[in-house]
Amino acid sequence: MTSNETSSPRAKLMLCGAGSLGKSFLRLLRDLQDEFNLMAVVTAHHGQLVDAEGIDPSVALNLIEAEGFDTSNTSSIEEIIEAVKPDILVECIPQNMRSGDPALGILKTALDQGIHVVTANKSAIALGYRDLLHRSAKSNVTIGFEATVLDGVPIFSFVEQMKNTSVVAVRGVVNGTSSLVLESLQYDSTRSRGLARAQALGIAEADTVLDLDGWDASAKAALLANVWMNGSLRVFDVVRSGCESLKDADVKAAAEQGRYRLVIEVSKTESGQARATVTPTLLEPGDALYSLTGASGGLQITTDSGQKMVILHNSPGLESAALGLLHDCRRANQAIS
Repeated sequence: MTSNETSSPRAKLMLCGAGSLGKSFLRLLRDLQDEFNLMAVVTAHHGQLVDAEGIDPSVALNLIEAEGFDTSNTSSIEEIIEAVKPDILVECIPQNMRSGDPALGILKTALDQGIHVVTANKSAIALGYRDLLHRSAKSNVTIGFEATVLDGVPIFSFVEQMKNTSVVAVRGVVNGTSSLVLESLQYDSTRSRGLARAQALGIAEADTVLDLDGWDASAKAALLANVWMNGSLRVFDVVRSGCESLKDADVKAAAEQGRYRLVIEVSKTESGQARATVTPTLLEPGDALYSLTGASGGLQITTDSGQKMVILHNSPGLESAALGLLHDCRRANQAIS
């Protein structure tokens, strides 16, 4: 009998989405040696794998990378939840900037069923944060979304620990793909080579326009405004300018002064409303974000007491984001126990 078996039952997981991030999460589960019990993997392109007795993550990975699952099984999310009764639902499907669905609907369904949820979907959180928070409180379950910004660095847990303190401004670099494209120009190469590098690292969105035109950064900016500043911003409320607003020659010419990055700025107005922008910005030496190179990201956080804190993340990527999902699963498991 293993130590896991002698302590407490393993939490039952249901995974929605098995793209690059979903597969990285499955690899973590495989290497954890039975910390969690995977019950279902639901995908849009690979079919569904459901087993109330549990699924070996290695088997799921092999099937995804080979022939896929049984595509004849088209059970609804509600039916699968009823069949396997998961403790935690992990969601990492592509984001929808306009409505947040289908991810947002899946999260609502799980919370209403008393299931803890963990997500990497920044648009779903940005658009539905207050409603999701209300549903989680009503059902007495948790909602984890550390993987939405800075690839799983626990920024939300960190801020949550600052009692009687609120965030009034945030400035940051939060999209690695655009950073690699701009850095490629800085070193006298091409945009396409920078994008190819991001795709090779697995950090680029399936639709790279979301990265390069600032939409992904806008979703993260709206999320931070809504979570930390009680805002009600939609992604389209963020004033946005992407990489296309910069000329190649301008980026190369500025290389001696600093480095261009897409920078988000989120703040509260005097009336208490949240506002956010995404703009290509020249970061010069002395800037708190200047040290960020490659796909690295970071945030400069200002509180109502005047504190300024900088969080830098120098190892972005799928593995880091998958770890963010895992840490949220572990926090949910503590709530279950």
